[in-house]
Order: sequence, then C-alpha cells, then structure tokens
Amino acid sequence: MKPSNSIRIAALSAILLSFVFSSVSAQHYKIKQTHGMMGMNSESTIYVKGMRKRTEPGKVMGMQPPTTIEQCDLQRTIKINDKKKLYFIEPFAKDDEVIEDDAPKTKQPPIKNKTDPVKNGGILEIWNNITDTGERKQMYGFTARHIWKYTKMKPSADACYMKDSMIIKTDGWYIDLPQFNCPEQHSAFAKPQRPGDMPKPDCKDKIIAHRKGKAKLGFPLIETTTIIMGGAGMPGMKNEMTTSINTLDFSTAKLDSMLFEIPLGYTETKNEEDLQDKFSAKDMMKDIKNEIKNNAGPTILNNEQKKPGYTRIGVYPPSVSEDVQAGQLQNGMLAPLTGDKIESVSVATDEDAKKYQCDYVVKTTITKVKQAGKLGGILKAIKNADPSAAQSYNVDADVSLISVADGSVKSKTSVSGKYNGKMEEAINQALEEGCRKIMKGLK
Repeated sequence: MKPSNSIRIAALSAILLSFVFSSVSAQHYKIKQTHGMMGMNSESTIYVKGMRKRTEPGKVMGMQPPTTIEQCDLQRTIKINDKKKLYFIEPFAKDDEVIEDDAPKTKQPPIKNKTDPVKNGGILEIWNNITDTGERKQMYGFTARHIWKYTKMKPSADACYMKDSMIIKTDGWYIDLPQFNCPEQHSAFAKPQRPGDMPKPDCKDKIIAHRKGKAKLGFPLIETTTIIMGGAGMPGMKNEMTTSINTLDFSTAKLDSMLFEIPLGYTETKNEEDLQDKFSAKDMMKDIKNEIKNNAGPTILNNEQKKPGYTRIGVYPPSVSEDVQAGQLQNGMLAPLTGDKIESVSVATDEDAKKYQCDYVVKTTITKVKQAGKLGGILKAIKNADPSAAQSYNVDADVSLISVADGSVKSKTSVSGKYNGKMEEAINQALEEGCRKIMKGLK
C-alpha cells in the first residue's frame, strides 16, 4: 500500500522541523574572553542566542561592571546590577545625521553650528574609517576578517557625554554570528572619562556621524584598541590607554531564554549611575595583587602535594633566538594551560618537573619570528590609518606535551600565522593558541 499524501506531508514536515530546530540550536554560543586594560586582566563570559547577547564581565580594579543584555530585536541594551537588583534600559543610539564621506558627492544638509541651540545637550561629531585588510583565517570554525578602524570624536562645548576630543584606533579579527546582527553602538565610547562624572539622565547629545569604508566589524575574537584622549584624562593616567580582547574558549551550548530577559523582582532605575558599585581601594589593591600573582604563575612549594585527581603541567621557557624575555613568554603560557583539575607551573629542568610532581611538561620551540609586510598599497589608501595598527609578526612555533614518566610525546601541535602587536605580544598570542590546542587533547 502506497503512503497517502498526508503521510508524506507529515513525514516531510517532521524532517523540516528537525532541520530547523537543529539549525536554531547551533546558534547558541558560550564564549570566554580576557579583557586587558592598564596592565590588569579580567575574564568575561558571553552568551549568544539568536538576536540577543548577554555579557557577564569580571571585576576591574576592584569594581564589578554591570551585566549587559543586548536585545537586537528590541533595539536596546539592558544593564543589570545583581547585587542591588537594579536594571537600566538604554535604547540603541541612532545617528541624527549620517554623512558617507566616500559616497558620490551630493549636497549635504548643513550641520548645526556649535552655537545653535540643541535640545538637552550639544553636538557629538564622529568620524569612522573602517578598512578590511583582506586577510582571512579560520578561528573556532568561522572565517575571521582582519579589520582596522579609526574613529575620531569631537564634542561641542555644551555636549553631555564628552568634554574632550578622542581618537580610537582598533585592530582586530572579527566573525559573523548567524542571526546576531546588532548595530555598532557609539555610546560605548561616548561616556565620561572621569569617575562620577555621569551626565544627567535627560541629557542627550545630537550625534553626527561621518563614515568612510564599507567594511563591517562583527563579533571580535581578537582586538586591540588604543584610546587617545584630547584633554587631561583621568588624574594619574596617561592620555593614551590600550585595551585588548582575546578569546579563550568558544563553544556551542543550549541556553535558557531567561538569560536574555530582565530578571524577575528587579527594579528599573532611570539613572545609570545607580548601577555603579561604590569604589573600594581595598578591593582594587586585592585585584592588583591577584593579577601580579597570576602573571607570575602558580606558586607551588617544593613540598606541596598535588591534589588527588589533578593533572600538573610543567612549562619550560620557550626556545627562541629572538631578543625577547623567554621568562615572560613562559609565564604567559601558564593561564591557557590551566583548567578544570589541570594546573601548571614554571619549570627549568627535568628535576624541577619531578620535584613539583608534574605529570607532563610542555616544551616550545619558536622557529620563525618575522615582521609582517605593511600592505603598502592598502596603507597608502588609508590616510588616517595608524602605522602602529599595522604592526604584526609572522610567527611559527611547535608546542609539545611530553609525559614525565616515560618521556613519550603525548601530543604535538604547530601554530603558524600573523599576530598583531609588538614582537613579544605577537609571540605570546601564538603560544597561547598552541597551548589551547594542547589543552584540547587533555580534556
């Protein structure tokens, strides 16, 4: 007996539904990243589901930044302080005027002069120059784009959010996350630069954006940002500050939709300043001490016994002929070689590895460090590009995980690619990538 049309349709529908649900589940991501600023590092966890993203940041200088939920479908960001059970709703910023500098020249409407009356604030003029270098590489199963961005912000004298001009130079690798397509927000940069100098909730600037270049950013996997402030900046700070983002882990995970909603029982505040925790010098010093300790690597005493069920890895200084500090590179490898019931420690000899009860040792040989070409043709086309933003190195390295018990090689991996930053920073990025690959073999 031949199956009826209704049975065929039902079967086809089931197959299609199965495909749809499997596709939807594939759009759920959990990402761990480190954020560096002023010599301090913090780790954040990011969850992405469809058109929404939740970011849970780590402490910075003793203070806990709010959790943020970007709701692209509702064109807004929710900022949450779990300790105070408060939330603040910030609509996505929209440019009042957009001027495409590389579009065919047409007569543009006149821009208001600074002296013209502007309701609730002043004028914030922004120039964006985004350039796709054309470089691509595979990262976590995605094709990442190498993008440079140059941003200049100039506020009028009566502007709310900024009082001084600012230049932001960004160099990073970005991917597209399916379904997640939130627009880029200028407000992340247009915040006051002095603690406690928050604007009044009803104060709003007129934003005029100039855009050049059709490249898009996307979700950052690696990003270095240099911020140059035109005025005095914060007391005790230089006018220039560098921040960085590095991805530690990128995985799929089934996520609860409530992660991306306002928590029940929380109260809305109309003043974003209410979300800020009270500054604690004691907590800040504690974080600084922990950072120094982490950068120096785990402190394991000679007589310290390894915990039951733990795996301990001894990390040798990398073998490198370049004039770099091998000890600093060695310390930089400790964090990516630490995980669930896995700990790492710096060692110099096989005797150290046995003394510290290491199960394995990691030996690294850096075979190539060469400054990458500056893509002269592209750079000449970018008048506002920062030469230092193009600084990068081609690095090749071999990383081996060796058993202390019998000297056998448990796993070996090679890394080869172009990495951004100064020479030591580029080498460190390559070694971290190699360590992450080694760790996958232990999990």
